[in-house]
Amino acid sequence: MEKRELIHEMLKKIEGGRSVAAAYLGMSDIKFNNRLYESKGCRFFSVDELLALQSLSQSSLVAEYFAERSNTLVVPMPEPDTLDNVELYHMGLRSNVTGSAVDELILGSIQHDGGIDRKEEEKIMAAHRQHMASRDSQVKATLRVYGRKKSDSNKTQHSG
Repeated sequence: MEKRELIHEMLKKIEGGRSVAAAYLGMSDIKFNNRLYESKGCRFFSVDELLALQSLSQSSLVAEYFAERSNTLVVPMPEPDTLDNVELYHMGLRSNVTGSAVDELILGSIQHDGGIDRKEEEKIMAAHRQHMASRDSQVKATLRVYGRKKSDSNKTQHSG
């Protein structure tokens, strides 16, 4: 994803779009556009402004943008209040579906012309990052639901 695409993706998630985003940053629509397109001597948005837009869009798109550039993953932390066995089961299903999507993309690319071109690789890697994040979140959620505090395990050992 390119930096302008990052802004456009966040704007899709902001109710009111560009005008609301510009106002949130304390600038006019014209100044916002100048920053976005780096026109009239304006620099692109600062990291603090990007983080503000990420917050407003209620997304992790800025984190994902920088993670992609450093070959790392962004993994959302599971919300402890929503975790139970049913949610763990759903997380497992989502993880399986995202893993299957990666395999499907790989197979489709190879069957199409015997190889994987750059565009297909980007799609595969995006799906792979989504699968890894989904799986990591599932494992962390399981540890939160079933994890025992050290004092709990000491009580169990001493009570037998």
